Amino acid sequence: MQEIIEQLLGYLKGIWNKRWYAMAIAWIICLAGWAYIYKMPDQYQSSGKLYIDTQSLLKPLLRGIAIQTNVGQQIRLMVKTLLTRPNIIKIINIADLDHYTKTDEDMENLIKSLKGKIKIKKTGRDNLYSISVNDPDPEVAQRIVQATLTVFVENTLGEGRDDSTSARKFIEQQIREYEKRLVQAEQRLKVFKQQNYEMLSSGKGYYSKMKSDLEKLKQTELQLREAIENRTALEEELEDLEDDLESYNLMPSVGKKGVTSSYDGRIEKLKLDIDSYLINYTEKHPDVISTRRLLKRLEAKRDQEIAEYKAKKAQKNQGEDTVDEEVSRNPVYQQLKINLGQANAQVKKLEVRVEEYKKRYEKMKKLVNTVPEIDAKLVALNRDYNVTKSQYNKLLQRRESVRVSRSVEQTTDSVQFRVIEQPRVIDEPVGPNRIFLSSVVLLVGLGAGVGFAFLLSQIKPVFNSVNSIASVTSYPVLGVVSAISSPAQRHRRLMMVLTFFILLLVLLAIYGALITWYNMR
Repeated sequence: MQEIIEQLLGYLKGIWNKRWYAMAIAWIICLAGWAYIYKMPDQYQSSGKLYIDTQSLLKPLLRGIAIQTNVGQQIRLMVKTLLTRPNIIKIINIADLDHYTKTDEDMENLIKSLKGKIKIKKTGRDNLYSISVNDPDPEVAQRIVQATLTVFVENTLGEGRDDSTSARKFIEQQIREYEKRLVQAEQRLKVFKQQNYEMLSSGKGYYSKMKSDLEKLKQTELQLREAIENRTALEEELEDLEDDLESYNLMPSVGKKGVTSSYDGRIEKLKLDIDSYLINYTEKHPDVISTRRLLKRLEAKRDQEIAEYKAKKAQKNQGEDTVDEEVSRNPVYQQLKINLGQANAQVKKLEVRVEEYKKRYEKMKKLVNTVPEIDAKLVALNRDYNVTKSQYNKLLQRRESVRVSRSVEQTTDSVQFRVIEQPRVIDEPVGPNRIFLSSVVLLVGLGAGVGFAFLLSQIKPVFNSVNSIASVTSYPVLGVVSAISSPAQRHRRLMMVLTFFILLLVLLAIYGALITWYNMR
Protein backbone atom coordinates (compact mmCIF):
# COMPACT_ATOMS: atom_id res chain seq x y z
CA MET A 1 0.00 0.00 0.00
CA GLN A 2 2.87 2.37 0.87
CA GLU A 3 4.41 1.74 -2.53
CA ILE A 4 1.13 2.60 -4.26
CA ILE A 5 0.83 5.83 -2.30
CA GLU A 6 4.42 6.78 -3.13
CA GLN A 7 3.78 6.01 -6.81
CA LEU A 8 0.66 8.17 -6.85
CA LEU A 9 2.56 10.98 -5.14
CA GLY A 10 5.28 10.64 -7.75
CA TYR A 11 2.70 11.00 -10.53
CA LEU A 12 1.23 14.08 -8.89
CA LYS A 13 4.65 15.67 -8.48
CA GLY A 14 5.38 14.95 -12.16
CA ILE A 15 2.12 16.62 -13.21
CA TRP A 16 2.86 19.56 -10.88
CA ASN A 17 6.22 19.99 -12.55
CA LYS A 18 4.45 20.25 -15.94
CA ARG A 19 1.56 22.37 -14.58
CA TRP A 20 2.12 25.27 -16.95
CA TYR A 21 1.52 23.03 -19.95
CA ALA A 22 -1.66 21.82 -18.34
CA MET A 23 -2.81 25.38 -17.65
CA ALA A 24 -2.09 26.49 -21.19
CA ILE A 25 -4.02 23.63 -22.75
CA ALA A 26 -6.94 24.13 -20.35
CA TRP A 27 -7.17 27.82 -21.27
CA ILE A 28 -6.96 27.14 -25.00
CA ILE A 29 -9.64 24.45 -24.95
CA CYS A 30 -11.99 26.32 -22.63
CA LEU A 31 -11.79 29.64 -24.45
CA ALA A 32 -12.23 28.00 -27.86
CA GLY A 33 -15.09 25.78 -26.66
CA TRP A 34 -16.91 28.59 -24.86
CA ALA A 35 -16.59 30.83 -27.88
CA TYR A 36 -18.03 28.12 -30.12
CA ILE A 37 -20.90 27.50 -27.70
CA TYR A 38 -21.63 31.20 -27.53
CA LYS A 39 -21.84 31.44 -31.30
CA MET A 40 -24.10 28.38 -31.62
CA PRO A 41 -27.52 29.47 -32.92
CA ASP A 42 -30.55 29.11 -30.70
CA GLN A 43 -32.73 26.05 -31.37
CA TYR A 44 -36.50 26.43 -31.32
CA GLN A 45 -38.68 23.37 -30.88
CA SER A 46 -42.05 22.77 -32.46
CA SER A 47 -43.99 19.61 -31.66
CA GLY A 48 -47.32 18.02 -32.41
CA LYS A 49 -49.17 15.06 -30.98
CA LEU A 50 -51.16 12.62 -33.08
CA TYR A 51 -53.57 9.96 -31.87
CA ILE A 52 -54.40 7.05 -34.14
CA ASP A 53 -57.76 5.44 -33.38
CA THR A 54 -57.85 1.84 -34.64
CA GLN A 55 -61.00 0.78 -32.79
CA SER A 56 -63.75 0.60 -35.43
CA LEU A 57 -67.29 -0.72 -34.97
CA LEU A 58 -67.10 -2.39 -38.39
CA LYS A 59 -64.41 -4.85 -37.33
CA PRO A 60 -66.70 -7.27 -35.45
CA LEU A 61 -69.38 -6.90 -38.13
CA LEU A 62 -67.00 -7.67 -41.01
CA ARG A 63 -65.17 -10.51 -39.28
CA GLY A 64 -65.13 -13.47 -41.69
CA ILE A 65 -66.48 -11.33 -44.56
CA ALA A 66 -63.76 -8.79 -45.28
CA ILE A 67 -60.00 -8.98 -44.86
CA GLN A 68 -58.92 -7.78 -41.43
CA THR A 69 -55.59 -6.03 -41.74
CA ASN A 70 -53.23 -5.59 -38.80
CA VAL A 71 -53.50 -1.84 -38.50
CA GLY A 72 -51.20 -1.66 -35.47
CA GLN A 73 -48.41 -3.45 -37.27
CA GLN A 74 -48.94 -1.25 -40.33
CA ILE A 75 -48.66 1.89 -38.20
CA ARG A 76 -45.49 0.67 -36.49
CA LEU A 77 -43.98 -0.04 -39.88
CA MET A 78 -44.87 3.45 -41.11
CA VAL A 79 -43.27 4.99 -38.02
CA LYS A 80 -40.05 3.11 -38.74
CA THR A 81 -40.06 4.01 -42.43
CA LEU A 82 -41.24 7.62 -42.05
CA LEU A 83 -37.73 9.06 -42.22
CA THR A 84 -36.74 7.28 -45.43
CA ARG A 85 -35.45 9.32 -48.34
CA PRO A 86 -38.73 9.45 -50.37
CA ASN A 87 -40.70 10.60 -47.32
CA ILE A 88 -38.05 13.19 -46.39
CA ILE A 89 -38.29 14.61 -49.91
CA LYS A 90 -42.08 14.84 -49.53
CA ILE A 91 -41.63 16.68 -46.24
CA ILE A 92 -39.18 19.09 -47.89
CA ASN A 93 -41.66 19.84 -50.67
CA ILE A 94 -44.65 20.26 -48.34
CA ALA A 95 -42.69 22.44 -45.88
CA ASP A 96 -41.40 24.58 -48.78
CA LEU A 97 -37.77 23.96 -47.91
CA ASP A 98 -36.60 23.18 -51.43
CA HIS A 99 -35.84 26.85 -52.12
CA TYR A 100 -32.94 26.56 -49.65
CA THR A 101 -31.24 24.06 -51.94
CA LYS A 102 -29.54 25.03 -55.18
CA THR A 103 -27.42 21.99 -55.88
CA ASP A 104 -27.72 18.26 -55.33
CA GLU A 105 -25.20 18.50 -52.55
CA ASP A 106 -27.38 21.04 -50.75
CA MET A 107 -30.33 18.67 -51.10
CA GLU A 108 -28.34 15.78 -49.66
CA ASN A 109 -27.20 17.90 -46.74
CA LEU A 110 -30.77 19.03 -46.09
CA ILE A 111 -32.03 15.42 -46.16
CA LYS A 112 -29.36 14.35 -43.67
CA SER A 113 -30.15 17.35 -41.48
CA LEU A 114 -33.88 16.59 -41.39
CA LYS A 115 -33.25 12.94 -40.52
CA GLY A 116 -31.43 14.15 -37.42
CA LYS A 117 -33.93 16.87 -36.55
CA ILE A 118 -37.23 14.98 -36.75
CA LYS A 119 -37.90 13.06 -33.56
CA ILE A 120 -40.81 10.60 -33.36
CA LYS A 121 -41.68 9.21 -29.95
CA LYS A 122 -44.52 7.07 -28.70
CA THR A 123 -45.97 8.25 -25.44
CA GLY A 124 -47.30 6.05 -22.67
CA ARG A 125 -50.73 5.74 -24.25
CA ASP A 126 -51.22 3.33 -27.13
CA ASN A 127 -51.09 4.85 -30.62
CA LEU A 128 -50.28 8.33 -29.30
CA TYR A 129 -47.23 9.74 -31.09
CA SER A 130 -45.29 12.93 -30.57
CA ILE A 131 -43.35 14.53 -33.45
CA SER A 132 -40.88 17.28 -32.60
CA VAL A 133 -38.31 19.28 -34.55
CA ASN A 134 -35.53 21.61 -33.38
CA ASP A 135 -34.47 24.36 -35.77
CA PRO A 136 -32.93 27.85 -35.54
CA ASP A 137 -36.02 29.22 -37.28
CA PRO A 138 -39.21 28.57 -35.25
CA GLU A 139 -41.48 28.91 -38.29
CA VAL A 140 -39.42 26.39 -40.23
CA ALA A 141 -39.65 23.98 -37.29
CA GLN A 142 -43.42 24.40 -37.23
CA ARG A 143 -43.72 23.77 -41.00
CA ILE A 144 -41.53 20.67 -40.78
CA VAL A 145 -43.70 19.19 -37.99
CA GLN A 146 -46.88 19.96 -39.92
CA ALA A 147 -45.46 18.40 -43.09
CA THR A 148 -44.35 15.32 -41.15
CA LEU A 149 -47.85 14.85 -39.75
CA THR A 150 -49.33 15.19 -43.23
CA VAL A 151 -46.94 12.65 -44.77
CA PHE A 152 -47.51 10.23 -41.90
CA VAL A 153 -51.30 10.30 -42.32
CA GLU A 154 -51.21 10.10 -46.12
CA ASN A 155 -48.72 7.25 -46.17
CA THR A 156 -50.68 5.23 -43.62
CA LEU A 157 -53.94 5.56 -45.52
CA GLY A 158 -52.28 5.21 -48.91
CA GLU A 159 -50.38 2.15 -47.79
CA GLY A 160 -53.61 0.35 -46.92
CA ARG A 161 -55.19 1.24 -50.26
CA ASP A 162 -52.06 0.25 -52.14
CA ASP A 163 -52.00 -3.08 -50.31
CA SER A 164 -55.66 -3.62 -51.18
CA THR A 165 -55.05 -2.81 -54.85
CA SER A 166 -51.98 -5.03 -54.99
CA ALA A 167 -53.86 -7.87 -53.31
CA ARG A 168 -56.77 -7.50 -55.73
CA LYS A 169 -54.48 -7.54 -58.75
CA PHE A 170 -52.61 -10.55 -57.43
CA ILE A 171 -55.82 -12.47 -56.74
CA GLU A 172 -57.23 -11.55 -60.17
CA GLN A 173 -54.07 -12.87 -61.79
CA GLN A 174 -54.21 -16.07 -59.74
CA ILE A 175 -57.90 -16.53 -60.59
CA ARG A 176 -57.16 -16.26 -64.31
CA GLU A 177 -54.35 -18.78 -64.01
CA TYR A 178 -56.41 -21.22 -61.96
CA GLU A 179 -59.39 -20.75 -64.25
CA LYS A 180 -57.20 -21.70 -67.18
CA ARG A 181 -55.84 -24.69 -65.28
CA LEU A 182 -59.37 -25.69 -64.26
CA VAL A 183 -60.59 -25.60 -67.86
CA GLN A 184 -57.61 -27.70 -68.92
CA ALA A 185 -58.26 -30.21 -66.13
CA GLU A 186 -61.94 -30.43 -67.09
CA GLN A 187 -60.99 -30.93 -70.73
CA ARG A 188 -58.51 -33.70 -69.85
CA LEU A 189 -61.10 -35.41 -67.65
CA LYS A 190 -63.78 -35.15 -70.34
CA VAL A 191 -61.53 -36.53 -73.07
CA PHE A 192 -60.38 -39.35 -70.80
CA LYS A 193 -63.98 -40.32 -69.98
CA GLN A 194 -64.98 -40.15 -73.64
CA GLN A 195 -62.12 -42.42 -74.63
CA ASN A 196 -62.59 -44.93 -71.80
CA TYR A 197 -66.27 -44.67 -70.91
CA GLU A 198 -66.84 -48.39 -71.53
CA MET A 199 -64.02 -49.43 -69.23
CA LEU A 200 -64.72 -47.08 -66.33
CA SER A 201 -66.02 -48.86 -63.28
CA SER A 202 -68.52 -46.06 -62.50
CA GLY A 203 -67.84 -46.20 -58.82
CA LYS A 204 -67.88 -50.04 -58.51
CA GLY A 205 -64.92 -52.30 -58.15
CA TYR A 206 -63.80 -53.80 -61.41
CA TYR A 207 -63.63 -57.38 -60.15
CA SER A 208 -66.99 -57.13 -58.40
CA LYS A 209 -68.54 -55.83 -61.61
CA MET A 210 -66.93 -58.66 -63.58
CA LYS A 211 -68.34 -61.18 -61.11
CA SER A 212 -71.75 -59.51 -61.32
CA ASP A 213 -71.73 -59.75 -65.14
CA LEU A 214 -70.79 -63.45 -64.94
CA GLU A 215 -73.70 -64.12 -62.58
CA LYS A 216 -76.04 -62.22 -64.91
CA LEU A 217 -74.78 -64.35 -67.83
CA LYS A 218 -75.47 -67.61 -66.00
CA GLN A 219 -78.90 -66.42 -64.88
CA THR A 220 -79.81 -65.32 -68.41
CA GLU A 221 -78.65 -68.65 -69.90
CA LEU A 222 -80.89 -70.45 -67.40
CA GLN A 223 -83.82 -68.22 -68.38
CA LEU A 224 -83.09 -68.94 -72.05
CA ARG A 225 -83.24 -72.69 -71.48
CA GLU A 226 -86.50 -72.28 -69.62
CA ALA A 227 -87.95 -70.17 -72.44
CA ILE A 228 -86.88 -72.75 -75.06
CA GLU A 229 -88.57 -75.53 -73.06
CA ASN A 230 -91.71 -73.45 -72.75
CA ARG A 231 -91.75 -72.77 -76.49
CA THR A 232 -91.33 -76.48 -77.30
CA ALA A 233 -94.23 -77.38 -75.01
CA LEU A 234 -96.45 -74.75 -76.67
CA GLU A 235 -95.58 -76.06 -80.15
CA GLU A 236 -96.49 -79.63 -79.16
CA GLU A 237 -99.73 -78.50 -77.57
CA LEU A 238 -100.64 -76.50 -80.69
CA GLU A 239 -100.05 -79.49 -82.99
CA ASP A 240 -102.25 -81.68 -80.79
CA LEU A 241 -105.00 -79.04 -80.90
CA GLU A 242 -104.91 -78.88 -84.72
CA ASP A 243 -105.29 -82.65 -84.95
CA ASP A 244 -108.20 -82.59 -82.51
CA LEU A 245 -110.01 -79.82 -84.41
CA GLU A 246 -109.68 -81.64 -87.70
CA SER A 247 -111.10 -84.77 -86.10
CA TYR A 248 -114.25 -82.84 -85.06
CA ASN A 249 -114.91 -81.76 -88.67
CA LEU A 250 -114.83 -78.13 -87.96
CA MET A 251 -113.64 -77.62 -91.53
CA PRO A 252 -114.42 -79.18 -95.03
CA SER A 253 -113.67 -82.90 -95.39
CA VAL A 254 -113.77 -85.63 -98.07
CA GLY A 255 -116.52 -88.33 -97.80
CA LYS A 256 -118.12 -91.04 -100.04
CA LYS A 257 -120.15 -88.41 -101.88
CA GLY A 258 -117.12 -86.19 -102.46
CA VAL A 259 -116.07 -83.01 -100.72
CA THR A 260 -118.64 -81.63 -98.27
CA SER A 261 -118.79 -78.17 -96.80
CA SER A 262 -120.56 -76.32 -94.06
CA TYR A 263 -122.97 -74.71 -96.54
CA ASP A 264 -124.41 -77.98 -97.91
CA GLY A 265 -127.21 -78.24 -95.32
CA ARG A 266 -128.44 -74.70 -95.90
CA ILE A 267 -128.27 -75.17 -99.68
CA GLU A 268 -130.41 -78.34 -99.45
CA LYS A 269 -132.96 -76.54 -97.28
CA LEU A 270 -133.20 -73.63 -99.77
CA LYS A 271 -133.78 -76.07 -102.60
CA LEU A 272 -136.65 -77.65 -100.68
CA ASP A 273 -138.09 -74.21 -100.00
CA ILE A 274 -138.02 -73.37 -103.72
CA ASP A 275 -139.81 -76.61 -104.56
CA SER A 276 -142.57 -75.81 -102.06
CA TYR A 277 -142.87 -72.24 -103.41
CA LEU A 278 -143.26 -73.45 -107.02
CA ILE A 279 -146.18 -75.58 -106.04
CA ASN A 280 -148.16 -72.46 -105.17
CA TYR A 281 -146.33 -69.68 -107.06
CA THR A 282 -144.65 -69.02 -110.35
CA GLU A 283 -140.96 -68.39 -111.04
CA LYS A 284 -141.47 -64.65 -110.85
CA HIS A 285 -142.86 -64.67 -107.37
CA PRO A 286 -140.73 -62.49 -105.09
CA ASP A 287 -140.14 -65.29 -102.56
CA VAL A 288 -138.97 -67.59 -105.30
CA ILE A 289 -136.67 -64.93 -106.75
CA SER A 290 -135.12 -63.99 -103.39
CA THR A 291 -134.70 -67.64 -102.40
CA ARG A 292 -132.94 -68.43 -105.65
CA ARG A 293 -130.69 -65.40 -105.25
CA LEU A 294 -129.72 -66.54 -101.72
CA LEU A 295 -129.17 -70.03 -103.03
CA LYS A 296 -126.70 -68.75 -105.63
CA ARG A 297 -124.72 -66.89 -102.99
CA LEU A 298 -124.51 -69.92 -100.74
CA GLU A 299 -123.45 -72.14 -103.63
CA ALA A 300 -120.71 -69.60 -104.51
CA LYS A 301 -119.43 -69.57 -100.90
CA ARG A 302 -119.55 -73.39 -100.84
CA ASP A 303 -117.49 -73.56 -104.02
CA GLN A 304 -114.99 -71.05 -102.60
CA GLU A 305 -114.72 -72.98 -99.36
CA ILE A 306 -114.14 -76.25 -101.16
CA ALA A 307 -111.50 -74.64 -103.39
CA GLU A 308 -109.67 -73.23 -100.39
CA TYR A 309 -109.85 -76.58 -98.63
CA LYS A 310 -108.37 -78.35 -101.61
CA ALA A 311 -105.55 -75.78 -101.89
CA LYS A 312 -104.70 -76.17 -98.21
CA LYS A 313 -104.76 -79.91 -98.50
CA ALA A 314 -102.35 -79.65 -101.42
CA GLN A 315 -100.01 -77.43 -99.43
CA LYS A 316 -100.20 -79.75 -96.43
CA ASN A 317 -99.32 -82.65 -98.59
CA GLN A 318 -96.25 -80.69 -99.81
CA GLY A 319 -95.01 -80.25 -96.20
CA GLU A 320 -96.15 -76.66 -95.54
CA ASP A 321 -97.51 -75.98 -92.11
CA THR A 322 -100.90 -74.35 -92.72
CA VAL A 323 -103.95 -74.05 -90.54
CA ASP A 324 -107.52 -74.09 -91.78
CA GLU A 325 -109.65 -71.05 -91.27
CA GLU A 326 -112.05 -72.82 -88.97
CA VAL A 327 -109.22 -74.00 -86.78
CA SER A 328 -107.68 -70.52 -86.61
CA ARG A 329 -110.97 -69.13 -85.37
CA ASN A 330 -110.92 -71.34 -82.35
CA PRO A 331 -110.22 -69.20 -79.19
CA VAL A 332 -108.08 -71.89 -77.58
CA TYR A 333 -106.06 -72.15 -80.75
CA GLN A 334 -105.69 -68.36 -80.91
CA GLN A 335 -104.52 -68.18 -77.29
CA LEU A 336 -101.96 -70.90 -77.91
CA LYS A 337 -100.76 -69.01 -80.98
CA ILE A 338 -100.35 -65.83 -78.91
CA ASN A 339 -98.47 -67.70 -76.18
CA LEU A 340 -96.24 -69.32 -78.76
CA GLY A 341 -95.45 -65.93 -80.30
CA GLN A 342 -94.60 -64.51 -76.90
CA ALA A 343 -92.42 -67.54 -76.17
CA ASN A 344 -90.56 -67.05 -79.44
CA ALA A 345 -90.04 -63.35 -78.66
CA GLN A 346 -88.82 -64.21 -75.16
CA VAL A 347 -86.36 -66.74 -76.59
CA LYS A 348 -85.04 -64.20 -79.10
CA LYS A 349 -84.70 -61.55 -76.40
CA LEU A 350 -82.86 -63.89 -74.06
CA GLU A 351 -80.58 -65.08 -76.86
CA VAL A 352 -79.62 -61.47 -77.59
CA ARG A 353 -79.07 -60.82 -73.88
CA VAL A 354 -76.92 -63.93 -73.48
CA GLU A 355 -74.84 -62.95 -76.46
CA GLU A 356 -74.37 -59.44 -75.09
CA TYR A 357 -73.37 -60.72 -71.65
CA LYS A 358 -70.90 -63.11 -73.24
CA LYS A 359 -69.28 -60.33 -75.25
CA ARG A 360 -69.15 -58.06 -72.21
CA TYR A 361 -67.64 -60.76 -70.02
CA GLU A 362 -65.04 -61.74 -72.62
CA LYS A 363 -64.13 -58.10 -73.10
CA MET A 364 -63.69 -57.59 -69.36
CA LYS A 365 -61.49 -60.71 -69.19
CA LYS A 366 -59.23 -59.25 -71.86
CA LEU A 367 -59.05 -55.91 -69.99
CA VAL A 368 -58.40 -57.41 -66.56
CA ASN A 369 -55.02 -55.63 -66.38
CA THR A 370 -55.98 -52.48 -68.28
CA VAL A 371 -59.03 -51.36 -66.32
CA PRO A 372 -57.23 -50.90 -62.96
CA GLU A 373 -54.71 -48.64 -64.70
CA ILE A 374 -57.54 -46.64 -66.21
CA ASP A 375 -59.21 -46.35 -62.81
CA ALA A 376 -55.93 -45.14 -61.31
CA LYS A 377 -55.57 -42.52 -64.04
CA LEU A 378 -59.16 -41.43 -63.47
CA VAL A 379 -58.52 -41.07 -59.72
CA ALA A 380 -55.42 -38.97 -60.45
CA LEU A 381 -57.32 -36.76 -62.89
CA ASN A 382 -60.18 -36.31 -60.42
CA ARG A 383 -57.70 -35.48 -57.65
CA ASP A 384 -55.97 -32.82 -59.75
CA TYR A 385 -59.31 -31.44 -60.83
CA ASN A 386 -60.67 -31.32 -57.26
CA VAL A 387 -57.51 -29.64 -55.93
CA THR A 388 -57.57 -27.04 -58.69
CA LYS A 389 -61.30 -26.44 -58.23
CA SER A 390 -60.89 -26.09 -54.46
CA GLN A 391 -58.13 -23.51 -54.86
CA TYR A 392 -60.17 -21.71 -57.51
CA ASN A 393 -63.20 -21.48 -55.19
CA LYS A 394 -60.98 -20.21 -52.36
CA LEU A 395 -59.55 -17.53 -54.64
CA LEU A 396 -63.07 -16.47 -55.62
CA GLN A 397 -63.93 -16.11 -51.94
CA ARG A 398 -60.74 -14.11 -51.35
CA ARG A 399 -61.56 -11.83 -54.26
CA GLU A 400 -64.99 -11.17 -52.79
CA SER A 401 -63.38 -10.42 -49.42
CA VAL A 402 -60.97 -7.99 -51.09
CA ARG A 403 -63.89 -6.34 -52.90
CA VAL A 404 -65.79 -5.89 -49.64
CA SER A 405 -62.64 -4.61 -47.91
CA ARG A 406 -62.02 -2.13 -50.70
CA SER A 407 -65.62 -0.90 -50.46
CA VAL A 408 -65.18 -0.47 -46.72
CA GLU A 409 -61.97 1.49 -47.25
CA GLN A 410 -63.62 3.74 -49.81
CA THR A 411 -66.75 4.42 -47.75
CA THR A 412 -65.41 4.40 -44.21
CA ASP A 413 -62.11 4.93 -42.43
CA SER A 414 -60.94 1.95 -40.43
CA VAL A 415 -58.22 4.21 -38.98
CA GLN A 416 -58.97 7.70 -37.69
CA PHE A 417 -56.26 10.28 -37.08
CA ARG A 418 -56.77 12.89 -34.42
CA VAL A 419 -54.28 15.69 -33.95
CA ILE A 420 -54.25 16.16 -30.20
CA GLU A 421 -51.77 19.05 -30.28
CA GLN A 422 -51.23 21.18 -33.35
CA PRO A 423 -47.64 22.25 -34.07
CA ARG A 424 -47.01 25.86 -33.10
CA VAL A 425 -44.22 28.41 -33.08
CA ILE A 426 -42.40 28.75 -29.72
CA ASP A 427 -40.74 32.07 -28.86
CA GLU A 428 -38.32 30.71 -26.28
CA PRO A 429 -35.44 28.58 -27.50
CA VAL A 430 -34.99 25.09 -26.13
CA GLY A 431 -31.36 24.73 -27.04
CA PRO A 432 -28.54 24.45 -27.16
CA ASN A 433 -28.00 23.77 -23.45
CA ARG A 434 -25.11 26.18 -23.12
CA ILE A 435 -24.73 25.70 -19.35
CA PHE A 436 -24.27 21.98 -19.74
CA LEU A 437 -22.02 22.34 -22.76
CA SER A 438 -19.89 24.99 -21.01
CA SER A 439 -19.47 22.68 -18.02
CA VAL A 440 -18.44 19.87 -20.33
CA VAL A 441 -15.91 22.15 -22.04
CA LEU A 442 -14.40 23.11 -18.65
CA LEU A 443 -14.06 19.52 -17.59
CA VAL A 444 -12.62 18.55 -20.94
CA GLY A 445 -10.11 21.44 -20.83
CA LEU A 446 -8.91 20.64 -17.32
CA GLY A 447 -8.80 16.94 -18.05
CA ALA A 448 -6.89 17.47 -21.28
CA GLY A 449 -4.35 19.73 -19.51
CA VAL A 450 -3.78 17.24 -16.68
CA GLY A 451 -3.50 14.39 -19.14
CA PHE A 452 -0.99 16.24 -21.29
CA ALA A 453 1.10 17.14 -18.22
CA PHE A 454 1.07 13.51 -17.08
CA LEU A 455 2.17 12.38 -20.54
CA LEU A 456 5.09 14.82 -20.55
CA SER A 457 6.12 13.72 -17.07
CA GLN A 458 6.30 10.16 -18.28
CA ILE A 459 8.25 11.08 -21.42
CA LYS A 460 10.77 13.20 -19.48
CA PRO A 461 10.67 11.84 -15.93
CA VAL A 462 12.24 13.60 -12.92
CA PHE A 463 13.38 11.89 -9.72
CA ASN A 464 11.31 13.34 -6.92
CA SER A 465 12.45 11.02 -4.08
CA VAL A 466 15.28 8.78 -2.94
CA ASN A 467 13.18 5.68 -3.35
CA SER A 468 12.47 6.47 -7.02
CA ILE A 469 16.25 6.72 -7.68
CA ALA A 470 16.89 3.41 -5.90
CA SER A 471 14.10 1.64 -7.73
CA VAL A 472 15.28 2.84 -11.12
CA THR A 473 19.06 2.38 -10.69
CA SER A 474 18.89 -0.69 -8.41
CA TYR A 475 21.72 0.88 -6.37
CA PRO A 476 21.50 1.85 -2.72
CA VAL A 477 21.37 5.58 -2.01
CA LEU A 478 23.95 6.44 0.64
CA GLY A 479 22.95 10.07 1.17
CA VAL A 480 21.10 13.11 -0.12
CA VAL A 481 22.36 16.68 -0.61
CA SER A 482 19.62 19.23 0.02
CA ALA A 483 19.41 22.43 -2.02
CA ILE A 484 19.20 25.64 -0.08
CA SER A 485 17.14 28.33 -1.84
CA SER A 486 17.78 32.00 -1.45
CA PRO A 487 14.96 34.36 -0.40
CA ALA A 488 14.69 35.62 -3.97
CA GLN A 489 14.27 32.09 -5.30
CA ARG A 490 11.66 31.30 -2.68
CA HIS A 491 9.80 34.51 -3.51
CA ARG A 492 9.95 33.69 -7.21
CA ARG A 493 8.56 30.18 -6.64
CA LEU A 494 5.79 31.57 -4.48
CA MET A 495 4.81 34.10 -7.14
CA MET A 496 4.72 31.37 -9.75
CA VAL A 497 2.43 29.25 -7.57
CA LEU A 498 0.19 32.24 -6.93
CA THR A 499 0.13 33.04 -10.63
CA PHE A 500 -0.88 29.45 -11.42
CA PHE A 501 -3.78 29.51 -8.99
CA ILE A 502 -4.82 32.98 -10.09
CA LEU A 503 -5.00 31.75 -13.68
CA LEU A 504 -7.04 28.79 -12.53
CA LEU A 505 -9.37 31.04 -10.53
CA VAL A 506 -9.73 33.41 -13.47
CA LEU A 507 -10.67 30.46 -15.67
CA LEU A 508 -13.27 29.36 -13.16
CA ALA A 509 -14.50 32.93 -12.83
CA ILE A 510 -15.02 33.18 -16.55
CA TYR A 511 -16.96 29.90 -16.39
CA GLY A 512 -19.07 31.23 -13.53
CA ALA A 513 -19.79 34.48 -15.40
CA LEU A 514 -20.90 32.55 -18.47
CA ILE A 515 -23.21 30.35 -16.43
CA THR A 516 -24.71 33.38 -14.71
CA TRP A 517 -25.25 35.16 -18.02
CA TYR A 518 -26.86 32.11 -19.62
CA ASN A 519 -29.23 31.77 -16.67
CA MET A 520 -30.26 35.40 -16.98
CA ARG A 521 -31.18 35.15 -20.66
